[in-house]
Amino acid sequence: MSMIQRFLLAIVVVAVDLAVFFLPLTAFFMAYILIANPHWFRKFLEGLNPADRPT
Repeated sequence: MSMIQRFLLAIVVVAVDLAVFFLPLTAFFMAYILIANPHWFRKFLEGLNPADRPT
């Protein structure tokens, strides 16, 4: 393997690493919550407010 191939391989590895770990996973999760409005999340939110719980 020549030095140029090693250099290009290193650049590809760094680029893939940046692409995978730079994704704003929290933003994607929040977008999913806003778009899909899943039942489990609504139930979680209802459980956070103790004033709304029946006594």
